[in-house]
Amino acid sequence: MEIVNETQIMAICPACASEKLHDVLKRRGSDQLVRCTECGIVHNIAATTRAAPQTTSVAIIVSSGEISARYCIELPSDHEVCTGDELLVDDPSADEVHLAEVASIESHGKRVLSAVAAEVDTIWSRAIDRVSVKVAIHNGTRTRSVRLQEYGDREFTVGGIVEISGRKCRIIRIKTRERGFRKHDGDVVCAKDVKRIFAERV
Repeated sequence: MEIVNETQIMAICPACASEKLHDVLKRRGSDQLVRCTECGIVHNIAATTRAAPQTTSVAIIVSSGEISARYCIELPSDHEVCTGDELLVDDPSADEVHLAEVASIESHGKRVLSAVAAEVDTIWSRAIDRVSVKVAIHNGTRTRSVRLQEYGDREFTVGGIVEISGRKCRIIRIKTRERGFRKHDGDVVCAKDVKRIFAERV
């Protein structure tokens, strides 16, 4: 529906089966009684005109390992951003998109757990599409640490066997970022949620 002036609109006529100019006869709330200027039929239509949603440009810092980069993302002004949310961040310089998890939010100069986009100063986040996973491997006499580069949704299972540096290892427990240790066989943790994996040679 397109508003032409206060007394006329362009709308689909049910008799003509196409968009025609209509005279507005009466308005009742969000509905309008109109008459097609082409065929004369009188019918009701619902007013559907609404303002386009407003958006806000929000600064977001994405950390990947030791490297951090600053970007801007467009969000609906009334969208609530919370720590733990996952956001898609466009990186025009690399022509790619990062999946980032919100770690911290600054609003009006203070750190908060959540805020609507229009009131956000800066979002701090970490890339979770590709992550560095720390693994401590025990071989009976000593423990050594390695880092694995994994996709964020790669799953690790307590009790499962993984191959690291050409050697098979059994995962004995996993320290997560938010929920402490997972140590029961069958417990599954995605790479993006891993703080450290503890494993032993088999």
